[in-house]
Amino acid sequence: MNGGQKMSLSGTALKYFLLCATLIVFAGPLVWMLSTMMKTKMETYKIPPSLFPEQLTFEAFDRLFTVQPLMWKWIQNSFTISIFVALGAVISSSIVAYGFSRFATKYRDKLFPIVLLTLMIPPSIMMIPSYVLFAKLHWIDTWLPLIVPAWLGGAYYIFLFRQFFLTIPQELDEATYLDGGNRWTVYAKVIMPLSKPIIVTTIIFAFVNSWLDFLGPFLYIKNNEMFTLSVGLQLLIGQTSQDFPALAAGAFISIIPIGLLYFFAQRYIVEGVVLTGSKG
Repeated sequence: MNGGQKMSLSGTALKYFLLCATLIVFAGPLVWMLSTMMKTKMETYKIPPSLFPEQLTFEAFDRLFTVQPLMWKWIQNSFTISIFVALGAVISSSIVAYGFSRFATKYRDKLFPIVLLTLMIPPSIMMIPSYVLFAKLHWIDTWLPLIVPAWLGGAYYIFLFRQFFLTIPQELDEATYLDGGNRWTVYAKVIMPLSKPIIVTTIIFAFVNSWLDFLGPFLYIKNNEMFTLSVGLQLLIGQTSQDFPALAAGAFISIIPIGLLYFFAQRYIVEGVVLTGSKG
């Protein structure tokens, strides 16, 4: 075996070692959570701990919903809010992006950088002004502070839509105008049907951000029955702090929708993000 082959084998071995180490770092917590939720409560206190349960059991889920009967309500609340947020993000951001990509005005190139600059504003700076505004609107203890902002457009989603719309030939717009269509016809029947990858990508990003949001619901919602799952799980920690299988079961429930979304729509995510960078 010559020196070149040895170097090639060493490089391959190092590559697989790094891949395995990365897999352990990222998949390790998930595997441990899945193992914990299928253990008995006493088994989680054993030293040294075991990776695999001695006896598979799903009693943790029964205890979870027994200790906290509002779990189903919190799951339903999270789905409702996240769906409305995702829908609002797609509609509002795509309309704004359509204007930036198709309307030739003297203000377009000046306004778009301003929109992007809003991405640099830390959310913590807007926390107190937003709370004061929503309090004056009497929106506290409602879902409106969580849903309405999504219907006003988001800078990141506007950027994604605008970059994707630029990849669509404007000859299609001109053909629609010749057939008697107007700007709304172009948007609804030409641009949006061709933008499925970026629409799916935006839906996933907006849904996941809303589903995982803890600070917003924690600030604006006071009624336990209106909590989202993220806030409810934090409340659950105080009620079952020693029941690790129940806590793992709650965490598992919270990641199921996210995992399913990424699993079934990963092709659209890759395609959408790649195409947004194909034209400036």
